[in-house]
Amino acid sequence: MRIFVTVGNALVPFDRLLGWVDEVTSALAVPVEGLCQHGPSRVRPRALTPREHLSRAEFEHEMNHADVVVCHAGVGTLSDALRRGHRPIVAPRRAAFGEIVNDHQLEIVVALGQEGRIEVAEDGESLRAALLRYARGEARRGSPRDEDPARLLPVARAIAEGPARARPPLLGTLALGALAALGPRLDRLRVR
Repeated sequence: MRIFVTVGNALVPFDRLLGWVDEVTSALAVPVEGLCQHGPSRVRPRALTPREHLSRAEFEHEMNHADVVVCHAGVGTLSDALRRGHRPIVAPRRAAFGEIVNDHQLEIVVALGQEGRIEVAEDGESLRAALLRYARGEARRGSPRDEDPARLLPVARAIAEGPARARPPLLGTLALGALAALGPRLDRLRVR
């Protein structure tokens, strides 16, 4: 089984995903080959050829020749994978782990996952289960598709809506309101 793993061009490592890939591909009962574009990550999956960066031509070559794509939820990567008939296994970078500044990738994964267009990797076990489906022939790459902008509407909506924003706590809002009411007016403040 030929696997292409890509974490995109972010300057932040995605060791969490690459750790899962290393663990799973090292223990699969089927032969595994392929390439891992790891960026600045410190983890290098042992079963795959490591490359920090790829040219556009190398990226396209790997996309075209892979049986399965494992990737982050970058819009460009997902678009390329879907266009080439892949149903990629996707792990979103998460703000809570310092992998990205906000959780827009999570929102993209939710939108495409609900439509069944991607496999979602939430941990090493879900990645292993998805790869085993490919290894057993239960899942496979489809035919390449012509460009159809409507296919990416869920991604466009997730981007347009922006990251989910938590409302400020009610107590904090009330405290700020009270301070504003009790303190001096802003137009009376002077910087000395």
